[in-house]
Amino acid sequence: MTKEQLKEFNGQDGKPAYIGYKGKVYDVTKSDFWTGGTHMGRFKAGEDLTDSIGMSPHGEKNIFRFAEVDTLEDGVQESVTSSDTVVPNSENMMSDVDRKMVEKRKWYRKNHPHPKMIHFPIGMIGYAFFAQVLAMILHFANMKIAANFITATGLVVTVFAVLFIIPAVASGALSFYINYNGFANSILKKKIAGSVILFITCVAAVIIGKGEIASEGFWGGLSQLHSFRTYSPFTSIYSLLTLINMALVTFIATQGGKITWPEDKN
Repeated sequence: MTKEQLKEFNGQDGKPAYIGYKGKVYDVTKSDFWTGGTHMGRFKAGEDLTDSIGMSPHGEKNIFRFAEVDTLEDGVQESVTSSDTVVPNSENMMSDVDRKMVEKRKWYRKNHPHPKMIHFPIGMIGYAFFAQVLAMILHFANMKIAANFITATGLVVTVFAVLFIIPAVASGALSFYINYNGFANSILKKKIAGSVILFITCVAAVIIGKGEIASEGFWGGLSQLHSFRTYSPFTSIYSLLTLINMALVTFIATQGGKITWPEDKN
């Protein structure tokens, strides 16, 4: 296939999306990152991207996850390996903006603030959910004081989850800007929407949970836990919200997995 023929496979009007890289042609049609033949609002299908892959945050490794469909006759012929390489002399072809972006990506790769921050709210929301499941079991076993105490600890942890969602989302926005140039595909949009909804439902869980279980017995002192006996986790709106929060955080984490392991979308 020649470069002129490659232009026909631009991913538009129902056509397949092919890209050229180091003398090979790869089919990226099924990738959510190439919807409509455009990648991150910048790169176009139907072109030889040998000179551009080196500037991407993932390097060339993600290219090999797609099916090789042809050779590019007038493409740049180089030996293709699975290592994360940079095209020779690619820095000379970068604009000042591209060069600054590459430096930011190097910093981000070294520090990874978002992967570090996101695990805190995930763990806390998970704890609140499983604590509420345990509370239901204890309540059913007529161990109501222990059940209500477990629920109260889950509520306290949910408060901290709300606080940690803020830096987690902020670091995610930083990742969004540095790694993807501020371009959101369908997966990133789902993560953004899910994160906003999660923050709202977590705040709601704190407010409603405090009203349902935070009686004088807990906040006034552990010695008065007997006053929790009127609370039932089976009829609690807070219980439902912990389930919704767990579902949302699982959904968001699943979308993140699709970005980390893009072959799952092929």
